[in-house]
Amino acid sequence: MKACISVLSVDNKVNNVMAFLNICLFLIIGASDQTFVFQTPPSIIKKPGESVDGEIHCSHNASDSDHLLWYKQDKHQAPKCLGYLNRNMPHPEEDVEDRINFAGESSDYSNLTISAVSVNDSAVYFCAVSQHSMEESA
Repeated sequence: MKACISVLSVDNKVNNVMAFLNICLFLIIGASDQTFVFQTPPSIIKKPGESVDGEIHCSHNASDSDHLLWYKQDKHQAPKCLGYLNRNMPHPEEDVEDRINFAGESSDYSNLTISAVSVNDSAVYFCAVSQHSMEESA
């Protein structure tokens, strides 16, 4: 399974556009241990201009992870990295840093914030956990 958020736009009779975000579950299986990554809620509905203020939550059981990454995947496109959380320091990509932020502690959880959503935010969003290790060469 993978974690995803879908954002769909719908025009109603009073010309009000709604952004719909749907979140699924992302599961990573490690080589010897199983790491589980969970995202909530299953869906979010916002009007253009409203914000997703930390409402997208990612948690995991990999306490030794040092990076928690956030991705956006537009329809029929490859996933695009939005940035990552290293410990409690967010590192958003330059092209999204003015509208997207994430907070938390990479060894436990992160919350994604998207300010002033628009129809262009219609996409699948997901998080992933990365465990890095340094090995000495002989």
